Amino acid sequence: MTNLMAFVLVALSAEPGAGEARMPFQAWWVDSLQQVLVEETAPRMPPPGELHAARGEFEAIQVAVRSSTARRVRLAAEPFAAELPIRVRTVGRVPIVRGTHHTPKEQRVAELPADLPDPLPPGDALDLQADRTDCFWLDVQVPAAAKPGEYRTRIRLSSDGTSVDLPLTLHVHRATVPFEGTLLLTNWFSVRPKELGFGDAPPGSDAWFACANLLFDSMWAHRQNMFWTPLRPPFIRPVVTDGGKLDFDFTLFDAWVEAFSRPRGGSRKTYIEGQPIAWREGYDGHVKARIWRVVDGQPREAIIEAADPAARDGYRVFLGAVREHLKEKGWLDRFRIHITDEPHGHQLEPYAVLAGYIREFAPEFPIMEALDVRDDFEFFEKNCDVWVPQLGRFNKTLDHMLRRLAQGKEVWIYTCLFPNGEYPNRFVDYPLIKTRVLHWMNFRWGFTGYLHWGFNHWRGDPLKDLEPPHGGSTFLPPGDAWIVYPGDRCLLDSIRHEAMRDGVEDYELLRLLAEQDPGKAESLAKTVVRSFTDYARDAKTLRQVRLELLEMLD
Repeated sequence: MTNLMAFVLVALSAEPGAGEARMPFQAWWVDSLQQVLVEETAPRMPPPGELHAARGEFEAIQVAVRSSTARRVRLAAEPFAAELPIRVRTVGRVPIVRGTHHTPKEQRVAELPADLPDPLPPGDALDLQADRTDCFWLDVQVPAAAKPGEYRTRIRLSSDGTSVDLPLTLHVHRATVPFEGTLLLTNWFSVRPKELGFGDAPPGSDAWFACANLLFDSMWAHRQNMFWTPLRPPFIRPVVTDGGKLDFDFTLFDAWVEAFSRPRGGSRKTYIEGQPIAWREGYDGHVKARIWRVVDGQPREAIIEAADPAARDGYRVFLGAVREHLKEKGWLDRFRIHITDEPHGHQLEPYAVLAGYIREFAPEFPIMEALDVRDDFEFFEKNCDVWVPQLGRFNKTLDHMLRRLAQGKEVWIYTCLFPNGEYPNRFVDYPLIKTRVLHWMNFRWGFTGYLHWGFNHWRGDPLKDLEPPHGGSTFLPPGDAWIVYPGDRCLLDSIRHEAMRDGVEDYELLRLLAEQDPGKAESLAKTVVRSFTDYARDAKTLRQVRLELLEMLD
């Protein structure tokens, strides 16, 4: 049965009527890079159900369903093979009212306000409203050991006694996405037990770690390999020895690192991203030292000037303790440290003092920072090892970044509230291809990592308010603060999170091709991304280039 025939069967399936057939529902395949709006109707010539996958990666496709009357439609998917089961989820919608600022309508998915697709709740049934289109999300994880070739299956859609089958083909290519990977990836996050149904679970409790592991599982599945790690109580707890000296208890810190390091589906090096060791009051506030010292026989936190001799002594004890502990655990080469986020202006003077303490007492610690580097190159060359400039802020100084990379130094990119407009980012009201091409840009210019601040920084009801206030009259762009959603003792991924992983998988495939033929890999990347604002805007172009990439690797 051809795909078109299958579509016709769905569209024309009859229910008993007054002498004529009625259409109970329509269904059609949709690319996973397309956000389907509620008002969309079936195309005259629907695309075939077809997937092209490398081994060791995920591939997804959507089934859009529409009915003229309210009804429940259920989907069942037979596996491609025993080792190739299909996971079925539904595509939820979230209300977007304001939309990303400084962004023309042609750069957005839809006119606002609108209910836009994003969360992926589990389930194999859709409760359709009349004349409203919704989607199922189907994906398959192709094992690295899968046999290359063509696999076929079918999905069955059923409602009120009517059912129809749609064929689906999976082409497994010979190329294999390495499980380890080379791109470094971090999303800043926090453990939030209450919002995930674990109540007021205290840090370190079984319920708290159950919550944390939900986050770690999702991060591993989406190729994240660097994990935001607190360096303060209760993770690293100051204690006073019997001799009255300051020491530190690393019990929870160790359990945390061991939890996110546990292999999930394979072996992968993970990194400990130490949270900032400085104190700062507000974005433009003064940067100070945050140390511990013994007062009246008890450990007490102190916020003092960075240049104070007591600050140097406090960091001598603290950084020395962390360094020795990491060395003892064999984790020293996995550690990065932050001083303060986006240092600027008058903050640079105390920043340099604190960087000096790290150089003196823990010289093995690479200093990593999200930076606004447009004219402070000399300062940051001395005081920061891993540069993470914001995409869109270094266009005119790209040559300097490329020189650093050529010298073997690390330069990442990061996104947050910015950039917007023509730049790619991962907001809910942006086309999904903007999320995916971020990692084609990583390959195109050789950046070594990607950072985003908002993995799960939920505020209010994250399924109803995607644009929470950010101080004064400022509101965050939709979805900027989170790319996953809370469920009842489960974590809901999003179509943006899936698109991010797809982009990272593309990056790793391009790296494989570059090992064989750097010119071809560069040519393919340039076809998709020509500059930071000039890149492929439609799924068809990206699919064509990606298929060429897979065939070259075959």
